[in-house]
Amino acid sequence: MKLALPRFDTPFAKLILAVMLLLFTSTLGFYFFELKGNGEAGIFSALWWAVVTMTTVGYGDLYPVTLAGRLMGVLVMVSGIGLVSTLTGNLASFLVDRKARKRKGLLEVKLSDHVIFIGWNDFGLGLVKTLRDNGVLRSRSLVLVNSLSQEARDEISFALDMGENLNFVWGNITQKSVIHKAKPSTAKVIYILCQSDRDPREADQQSIYAALAVRALAPKTALYAEMAFPENREHMLRTGVNDTLVRGEISARVLGMMGSDPSYWGFLQSLIGMRTNTNLAMRAITEEERELTWGELVSLDRAKSKTLPMALCKTSKDLSLADILDEGSALDSFILELFESAGQETNMGGQGPSVLSNPEDEVAVAGYDSLIFIRAGGQA
Repeated sequence: MKLALPRFDTPFAKLILAVMLLLFTSTLGFYFFELKGNGEAGIFSALWWAVVTMTTVGYGDLYPVTLAGRLMGVLVMVSGIGLVSTLTGNLASFLVDRKARKRKGLLEVKLSDHVIFIGWNDFGLGLVKTLRDNGVLRSRSLVLVNSLSQEARDEISFALDMGENLNFVWGNITQKSVIHKAKPSTAKVIYILCQSDRDPREADQQSIYAALAVRALAPKTALYAEMAFPENREHMLRTGVNDTLVRGEISARVLGMMGSDPSYWGFLQSLIGMRTNTNLAMRAITEEERELTWGELVSLDRAKSKTLPMALCKTSKDLSLADILDEGSALDSFILELFESAGQETNMGGQGPSVLSNPEDEVAVAGYDSLIFIRAGGQA
């Protein structure tokens, strides 16, 4: 195995080498001409003089008294001014360039347990607000992957006001090399948003390609997608997303419910926190509660905490490519064989949790992991 040797052929590396060489020779020279034989001062004192002189600080606690030492001091001061100023300028230029590249979204992020948005539309701001209200973005960073203009990204940055917790990755969202910069494998959750700067059908197509790229890089990270057309939902689910939402699907149902009674809308607003903090919450089921039936759990919860249990949830399980492909389809069988023969990963992540809403009283709680409930005291 070959060892990677450091490169010294770059201008910055040559500059560092020149500074180190000047520091080394001036330290040895000052020690030899001024301090040799002086029991109270040693090589460290010579190094101290070299650094103070080279940086033009000039404390004056040590100074040459011999002719050779003073001549050497003149050379160190003249050389040090040029080298140190050039080094400082290069470092400042490097930092400014890095900050500019980060602002443009050209750098790979160094994060974990973060949230990723792939694509962007006007609903992204509302999604960020909801994630903040739910505590998901309270201490986590957000990475936005898109191909928006710099002006548009600056507007988003101003609107979100997240400071250093907001990062951009710029590029085509269908490219694995672009998505890889957002570190999807270490993220907590990833959202694919329908891009507002594209034709809706093209946006759906790019979202599907983006989902395939994400699943290739992060097969187990929670992944949710937004679609423009309901006919593309099945295609998106086949990519291995945990779930997908069709734009307008929920609003159409809510508008229909409001037609029968407008109180439905007030209830839903209170439930999901559109007016105040959400009244809907989730908690883990305890070992003692696993011995109960649904009816017993509801009675106990109402008596103890005045909350109203709504549903039982079961943790998602891993989903493989074979689970979502049709065994009777020759094309799907051929796709599975290609993956297996190439040694590619066929794990497509989790299929999403199963939810049982308001079950019969006799249903056993055992086998479920968490409980969805409404907090006490909520008012629409």
